[in-house]
Amino acid sequence: MVQPLKHHADGKQRTDRWGSYPETVLIFAGDPEIFLDLREPVLPATRKALAALGLGEPFGILTALNPRGQPLPADENARRARALESELRGAGDDFVRVDACSPDRSHRESSVALKVSRDRAIDLARRWEQIAIFWWDGSRFSIEGAISDDDAMMLPRRPRRTG
Repeated sequence: MVQPLKHHADGKQRTDRWGSYPETVLIFAGDPEIFLDLREPVLPATRKALAALGLGEPFGILTALNPRGQPLPADENARRARALESELRGAGDDFVRVDACSPDRSHRESSVALKVSRDRAIDLARRWEQIAIFWWDGSRFSIEGAISDDDAMMLPRRPRRTG
């Protein structure tokens, strides 16, 4: 679970290093669905599958759910998700639906992946009161603060042990 924002003496708002964000798995809508575990490096086959969805270049992933990391009732989150998608369609932004999930899929947040600049993705997330976005720079993912002033975190967070 993402930790709430804390105000620090320097006036900045930070989390406790992103809570569970680095443990997220992403499920991109499509035929077939694309499953991506942010705890692992992105494989060439996954890069190719993302490109086939129109996500071969840098893109951001954001949600409108649970503003400031505070859980909302399911009907309010559903309303917010529809409103975000409507706003994006109205602006002419193409997007792909993606679910950001806990590894066991017990927690799932409807999100969107869209090809916009990093700054625009962060601005959208701020307007929807989101702590952070996931950013794909074309080679790897990172967590980028929106309303949080935490420094960006490159993913995967630590190398996977073998053997």
